[in-house]
Amino acid sequence: MTNARTQWRNYIFAVTSISLNLAFIYTFVVPSAGNRQVAEFEFPSSFESAIATTNNIPSATSTTETIKASQQYQYSQNGQAINLQINYLVGTRGDVATYLKNYTEIAPKNIKTKSTAQIEGVGYHALLKDNRKAYLTSCISPRSLSNITQKQFSQNRYQNDLNWQIVRQWLQGKASIRDRRCLWVLLSTPLTKNNIQANYQTLETAWQDIYQWWLPNFPALVN
Repeated sequence: MTNARTQWRNYIFAVTSISLNLAFIYTFVVPSAGNRQVAEFEFPSSFESAIATTNNIPSATSTTETIKASQQYQYSQNGQAINLQINYLVGTRGDVATYLKNYTEIAPKNIKTKSTAQIEGVGYHALLKDNRKAYLTSCISPRSLSNITQKQFSQNRYQNDLNWQIVRQWLQGKASIRDRRCLWVLLSTPLTKNNIQANYQTLETAWQDIYQWWLPNFPALVN
């Protein structure tokens, strides 16, 4: 009896694993598979100590990637003024270098010199500067830690998007199997001469607060 139960459990596990992997592979072969129509979203006028200023939605340059909403906030960290821009992207691949190139006026040479940093429990972010400002940028996803590259974004989708809870919600019309949404965060602060590390530390402190607030408040997929 015990052997029969073990064999049956192994059979169910094998079928489940094969089914989930086939479904996940299919979502990569067919880009529209497993996706739900994304609800509209409006950023709040404030959160924590951040106050909204202008609302400017750049034009998307990709046939699949769309900026659903965009908001700029003024933020302060230990008396240091910080500008925060958040863009809500859908159908994206999570590559912040592409975002910087397509949607900002930061010079390509400065984008190329960006450095990568990681914070435990938060994920990856990029740091860069130009002649006037220091910047921090990253992509917040609803089901995983933050990322800055397409490879990280894809790995996070593979590890977090395919489980029975997500499949059940997808069948109910409440979730997307492959959730290709991102809150792209771009923080900037006036550059302090000869003290760029202090600027980066200020941005990283603010970034952790912002991430911890927005992860549980990520825009809903459906109304």
